[in-house]
Amino acid sequence: MNGKRFKGLFFRAKVVRGAGRGKGMGFPTANLDAAGVDLGHGVYLVEVEALDKKYKGLLFFGPKQAFGEPVSLEIFIKDFANDIYGETVAVRVIKKIRDIKKFDNPRELQKQIERDVAENLS
Repeated sequence: MNGKRFKGLFFRAKVVRGAGRGKGMGFPTANLDAAGVDLGHGVYLVEVEALDKKYKGLLFFGPKQAFGEPVSLEIFIKDFANDIYGETVAVRVIKKIRDIKKFDNPRELQKQIERDVAENLS
């Protein structure tokens, strides 16, 4: 899929509580209310505006297959550790970096996230 198709896609979403698994794997995510978000499932490089500052991040949109859960929209924000539950963030999609994958266990998922971060946010 051509990542340029998504360049400039922009949306706002409210941060909601998730299960906290990302934090436990070393990659805390901001879970977002996906209502009204028109985006294909996948992992994306994004720019996030939170608390009046811009950050780079990785957005996941799709089912959480490793945990047998429905569709989720969440962002790992690089160099960010603030509590933003209930806040609205602005997200600009830069490009799609990969399709979603099914992982046999959480450790495989963690390794893939580590690769995604190293290749796209370093």
